[in-house]
Amino acid sequence: MEATLYKQYHPKLKRFTEKRDLTSLSNLEKWCKKMCIAFDSDILNQNSDSNETLHWLINTFPLILAYQGKTQEAEQFLHRAISYWSDKYIQNKQSQNLVHLIDPTINLLRLYKLTNQKSAFQSLMNEIAIIANQDRANLGGITVNEEILGEQWHTLYAATLDELLKFYILESNFSEVLKLKAIIPEKLKNSDVYLEAKVTALIGLGEYEAVIQLCWQQINKTTCIKNGVYSFRLYEAFMGMEKINKANTVMKHLISTMEKTPLDSLLLLTFSSNLIEIEKLPPSSYLVKKTLKKYIEINDEFNYGMTLCNLQDNYPSELNKIKINELYKKTDYIALVKRIEKTIKIKEIKETNNYLERINSYLNDFLLRS
Repeated sequence: MEATLYKQYHPKLKRFTEKRDLTSLSNLEKWCKKMCIAFDSDILNQNSDSNETLHWLINTFPLILAYQGKTQEAEQFLHRAISYWSDKYIQNKQSQNLVHLIDPTINLLRLYKLTNQKSAFQSLMNEIAIIANQDRANLGGITVNEEILGEQWHTLYAATLDELLKFYILESNFSEVLKLKAIIPEKLKNSDVYLEAKVTALIGLGEYEAVIQLCWQQINKTTCIKNGVYSFRLYEAFMGMEKINKANTVMKHLISTMEKTPLDSLLLLTFSSNLIEIEKLPPSSYLVKKTLKKYIEINDEFNYGMTLCNLQDNYPSELNKIKINELYKKTDYIALVKRIEKTIKIKEIKETNNYLERINSYLNDFLLRS
């Protein structure tokens, strides 16, 4: 062992290589105001058959419900959305309505995983059946294939595989992750969807030498954020092997690299926040200042608040406490609310929100009428 003081390391068993939109985690009330304006201008009294605004609203709203902790309402809405697009297809036989079924179906899988509904998750996964059948799937009770969905067939397959991999990792079924390699298409075997899950599973199984070998292969192939992600997995492997000096060397390199890297995606920002949390970097750190500044710039309420709470846990300050109190007053992200309540004694009263309820009424009434 390279260090006399060692606390057992618990790896971050989650994906880091997912593409993330920079503006996806803003204030929910402002988000819903934007949705209400879009509904009034683009949906009300207009033909909805090929309306992309409607598609966006139906896909986005259940996420907002889930972020608020209204998981039952989110589940009900997703079932309504699936029924809506299925009925549309039955009425007009337009394949685009089948494409519209992909997002609510995948989001329902995610919700089941989030709410620990294991049997419901497995049941829906079996119903979709794309991983087992390869050449066909079931969406909203309708059989689809690559000919019908076109390029979106690959989107459906990759998204379904991604959720299955996350489920296995969440359940610590690491061997099932490795078994999937035998049945998935060759292209996906070499994709980050599978490779990062494989690395994470190997870490969970304690197969650190295999992790190191695989990570070096990926590090040598790329210079983008994926290089950093696999470097981080290398750090975890060294921590698992209790090679603390090597782990620290990797982490110092990661932090130095991130300090020089433009934080121009949410993936980069959240990766930076993870490094800040794991290394317990102080508020005076350049990477901390840079990360918080970018979150403010893009109005990312959720990740900004979570990072502030991590800093407050390790470096309490009255200024941060005031900022966190202000966030508590306006935020509707249930995870952030709970994190703030765990971090500080609350002094603020939450603001009343109107647009959240209004868009809820708009969309549910629309789906029930249609």
